[in-house]
Amino acid sequence: MNAEEQIRAFIRRSWDIIEAVDDPTWAAKRVAAAALRRLNSLLICSDAPEPALLEAAQRIEAALAALTPHAAPTFKEGFDSGDYIRHPERYADRAWITGQCNPISPLLELSHDGGAVAGKVVFDNSYVGAPGWVHGGAVAAVFDQALGYCLILAGEPCVTAELAVRFHSPTPAHQPLQFSAEIAEDRGREVLIKGECHHDDRLTASATATFVRLQPRHFAAVLKR
Repeated sequence: MNAEEQIRAFIRRSWDIIEAVDDPTWAAKRVAAAALRRLNSLLICSDAPEPALLEAAQRIEAALAALTPHAAPTFKEGFDSGDYIRHPERYADRAWITGQCNPISPLLELSHDGGAVAGKVVFDNSYVGAPGWVHGGAVAAVFDQALGYCLILAGEPCVTAELAVRFHSPTPAHQPLQFSAEIAEDRGREVLIKGECHHDDRLTASATATFVRLQPRHFAAVLKR
C-alpha cells in the first residue's frame, strides 16, 4: 500500500464507529457519555423541585472534580501528538454527530450500499426547536455529515463548500428518521451531493451540497499546520 492509499484508508477509519470495543477505558467513556445524554434530555424538560435540582448540581460538580485532573487534549493536540493517527477510531467515537463518546451527539448511524448512504437517528429534547419539532440547524448538521460520507467511503478527504436545506414539513422529535444521500454530479474537484430526510413515508427535508475534494497528501499537510 503506497502513501496515498494509506491516507485514504486512514480517512475511512477516521469515520468508523466500532460497534463493540474491548478497551475498558473506551467502553467506560461510552457509558459516561450515554448517562450524560440521558441527563441532558431529562434536565431540559424536568419539573423537579429545587432540592432535587440542587442535589443533582452538586453531584455533577463532584463528577467534574473527579475528571478535571485527567488530561483532555483537543482533537488538534491529539493529531499533533500522533495519537489521532494511531487511533482514528477512538477519535471518530468522539465526533459530534455520530460518536458514542460524545454526550451531545444525536448518535446518527450511517450505513451504505455501494455509493448510496443511509442514516438513522432519533432527536431527543436536546435538539428541539418548536415544540415537538427538530431544530432546523440540527437537521442541517446531520445532512452535512451524511452527504460528506459519500466521499469518505472512497477515502476522499473533503470540505463542505455550500449546503442548502429545504424544509418540506416539520421534522418530528422523538421519532425515528431516515436520511439518504448520494452523489448527483461529479465535477472533478467539486462534487454535488443530494439527500433527503423522511419520517416514515413523509419527506420532511431535502438538501443539496457542494463538497470540495482535497488531495490526501495536501489534507494531511494542512492538518499538520
